[in-house]
Amino acid sequence: LGGTGAAASLSACMGDGGSNGEGTDGGEDGGSSSDGHSILIGSVFASGHVINEMAIEWADHVESETDGRIEITIEESFGGEEEIMEQTRIGSIGGGIIGAMWVIQYDPQNYWVESPFIFEDWEQQKRAYESEYLDDGRERLANEGNQQLIGPPVYRGYRHTSGNSAFETPSDIEGVNLRVPSLDPWVNIWDGIGANPTTVAFDELYSSLQQGVVDAQENPAATVEAASLYEVQDYYTLTRHLASTGWFTLNTDTFAGLSDDDQALLSDSLTTRIEDLSSEIASTEEEAISSLEDEGMNVVEPDRDAWLSAAAEPLEEQFAESWEPSLEEVRDI
Repeated sequence: LGGTGAAASLSACMGDGGSNGEGTDGGEDGGSSSDGHSILIGSVFASGHVINEMAIEWADHVESETDGRIEITIEESFGGEEEIMEQTRIGSIGGGIIGAMWVIQYDPQNYWVESPFIFEDWEQQKRAYESEYLDDGRERLANEGNQQLIGPPVYRGYRHTSGNSAFETPSDIEGVNLRVPSLDPWVNIWDGIGANPTTVAFDELYSSLQQGVVDAQENPAATVEAASLYEVQDYYTLTRHLASTGWFTLNTDTFAGLSDDDQALLSDSLTTRIEDLSSEIASTEEEAISSLEDEGMNVVEPDRDAWLSAAAEPLEEQFAESWEPSLEEVRDI
């Protein structure tokens, strides 16, 4: 079955979207029959989103490999992350495609894993997600949320910082009205660095930059390009402060109702596709940055060590107040 797909859009992949049981086999028919399984997966991402396109191809592959015994339908734009996770929990749907909301809901003391200026690079962040620090969260997700993660995280791209001047060092952003998503840890960290973080809805970002409500913002290059922010911003500083992630979940009863071979088929084939898509997104990132240069933006390589150093104090405060284990331990992952 797969789903109804439109042309894939890598630019949609990397933006703000997607930032958050009693049933047996959630799906179109509400359950499984003796000769097969019908599984409905709700996606937080919009129609045509590249993650959805990959998921639809994966669903078609699973149906083909099982001779139609397992039919997976990807329902695009199903709702917000909280809604999808709740519907998965009670078994109304068989699973979800979400962002990192599962960490906020089931492992908030480890939300450092999706917060700015923690990691040296994506590989370290990916290791953190795979580390024992997140084991309790994964267990609570299964026991309390009645769902489990399937496959590794999808790499959705690095977030960088744009403005009307370069932000080569943290001192350059002091007092600047920086638009950030409405996430308290992010607000605290940017505030500690010296910016004036301001929460603005993404659909109001262009006009807010144009009218001077905010002076700067942080988003992946493809999002900046897709939203034409290059028209109201002159500089794009490659702060690489965070890589956003996407995740696949399945209701635990749904997954347990599959044979061992079918479980392996779903997990292994999805893992391969996630890894391939993550590589494709990383490659497209460079193209998006080049496109911003073509549109007249000045792309700046900052002193990233200075940025990491400036973020250390607010991060340590955040760890002391809300997170565990410690910044030093996390950066040793």
